[in-house]
Amino acid sequence: MHEFEGKIELSERDKAMLAGNEGRAAQIAIRIVIRIALIQDAPRLLDISNVHVGGSIYTGQASLKVIETLADLGTKVRVPTSINAISIDRQRWRDQHIDEEFAGYADRLASAFEKMGAKPIFSCTPYVFPDTPKLGDDIVWAESNAIVYSNSVLGARTNRHGDFLDICAAITGRAPACGLHLPENRKGNFVINVPPLSNLDSSFYAVLGYLIGKHAGNDIPVIQGIRVQPSVEDLKYLSSTLATSGAVGMFHMVGVTPEADSLEQALGGVPAVRTLDVAEDELQSVFQKLSTTTEDELDLVLLGSPHFTLGDFEVLAQLTTGKQASPDCDMLITTSQYVHQQARDAGYLAPIERFGARVSTDLCLCMLNASMFPSDTRTAMTNSGKFAHYGPGLVGKKVSFGSLKDCVESAVEGRRKINKPAWLN
Repeated sequence: MHEFEGKIELSERDKAMLAGNEGRAAQIAIRIVIRIALIQDAPRLLDISNVHVGGSIYTGQASLKVIETLADLGTKVRVPTSINAISIDRQRWRDQHIDEEFAGYADRLASAFEKMGAKPIFSCTPYVFPDTPKLGDDIVWAESNAIVYSNSVLGARTNRHGDFLDICAAITGRAPACGLHLPENRKGNFVINVPPLSNLDSSFYAVLGYLIGKHAGNDIPVIQGIRVQPSVEDLKYLSSTLATSGAVGMFHMVGVTPEADSLEQALGGVPAVRTLDVAEDELQSVFQKLSTTTEDELDLVLLGSPHFTLGDFEVLAQLTTGKQASPDCDMLITTSQYVHQQARDAGYLAPIERFGARVSTDLCLCMLNASMFPSDTRTAMTNSGKFAHYGPGLVGKKVSFGSLKDCVESAVEGRRKINKPAWLN
């Protein structure tokens, strides 16, 4: 008899792992999964088909020891597993003035995940890679924007998980059967009425997500009123700010996301518990408040939180063609090696690099180290609502928020230039 007897329904394989029949690492991992399931009042575990590990950021010796211990026990992940962005750019960290000891620890952490069979995509946008999960798949994805995107846009099922549960799920192929894994918990209950706006760009979706997140609480938003098909990039920025200003794990968008062909379907045939009628002045207020400075001086433009996608590079290439950034303003873009190569093959990188921007891979903006920039760098600008929120605390810089077009125009002039959004009447 094991200590979990009578507390949770376990499969024969779960019991075998508990008994150590699949090795010490699987035994440790299944115990952790079960304990979390008990905390979450899950009646059983379920099989999963994919994992995206979020605990890939080096935060100290304790987290490194846990992952290296699992790897040293010889275990391998049981399901396809990918790795989130890491703490360093493996190709460029020396040129970025990163401390060698820190870089060594960060690399060891990534290597331990690789040793267990996880794919080193080092990206916070795993949904742009081949072989993404499909509608109805049970998965365990970490990274807040990826969780929202997978639940909402892909229709795959995952909860918001903390570090270590992800790798334990990858090792065992099991996760607690609760929360957004269960169909009855995926119904929307908070209707968001968006006014009839045109000329929507990614800044609109970042602002809308930030606004909704502040109101949502534990509810699942159902967005209606979007009259154009959002791009992957639009939905990426929406997902990221929903999870930044609130604890949203999923949204529906009527006529867009796969579980919301109609408002009735999104709500599961049950009336909404509440409604938010979004006003243009609220959107404008959020747009302005995402900036934490009004200084005109601009030292740095930061793009790529979440990671720049191929569509982002395409738009940026169009905006930068024939233009030149001010020598006083640096522009840094973070993305994955996969998308970086896609952008180069598509011809998007050439005009961007001629403009004066530089690209860093493997890490993302939220893992930037202040030593990567000149010591007199004071102000930055971004098109990312997520980084506008977290950036001042993460890198110690005052941050302005604007559209991607604003970021390019500001880099050209070497000073902050933020226009009234084209989507505001």
